[in-house]
Amino acid sequence: MPTQDEIRQIEALFPVLTRIAQKDRQVIYAAGQLIELPVGQMLMQQNQQCQFIPLVLTGQLRVYTLSSSGREMTLFRTGPGDTCVLSIACQIKNQDFPALAQVEEAARLFMVPVPVYLQVLAGQPAWKDYIILTLYGHLTSTMQTLEAVAFNRTDRRLAEWLLSHRVGSGEEIACTHEAIAVELGTAREVVSRLLGELKSQGAVALGRGKIRILKPAILRDMSDAGR
Repeated sequence: MPTQDEIRQIEALFPVLTRIAQKDRQVIYAAGQLIELPVGQMLMQQNQQCQFIPLVLTGQLRVYTLSSSGREMTLFRTGPGDTCVLSIACQIKNQDFPALAQVEEAARLFMVPVPVYLQVLAGQPAWKDYIILTLYGHLTSTMQTLEAVAFNRTDRRLAEWLLSHRVGSGEEIACTHEAIAVELGTAREVVSRLLGELKSQGAVALGRGKIRILKPAILRDMSDAGR
């Protein structure tokens, strides 16, 4: 069971729990587990049975799908004060986890066992309101991803990605071509080719596992061309 300090941290990130009766909260805290997971750890595999509902206290999870050819596409991310709505949807429809969930930033989670979740939390009006808002946020993010993949050219999306990850002019972005391809929902070869074209234009300089933006104006022009 979490300590009082840990309970205060959980409730600070999930104030919805304070709107639940004290006796019900005690059941949740008594049954729940605090776990710490390193970067790269898989939390859920596709078609795995959901046994816990994760409440994220620190770090970040990435939920993604995998095509038959092995390509990944990010569906949404879950950070502090958030939970995985797919895990909850699995309980509503009584089905296995339909995607994969991996730790993207070292994470600390409070894991609520599914039987306790169904007994105590699922029927709480305050929790239902919280889930609706959380679902709306994830759905909006997923729709933006699908819209970008369906309607925007890959070169424009790459330009937008580079600009969004740029801290300042001339600063390096530490990232591999493979990781960018995963984010954009395309193949590594496509990203490498487009980065090569940007390099030939003098827009970027490429190194091992890093990209330096030299002329952000070129990237902005590419990004604006898709608007």
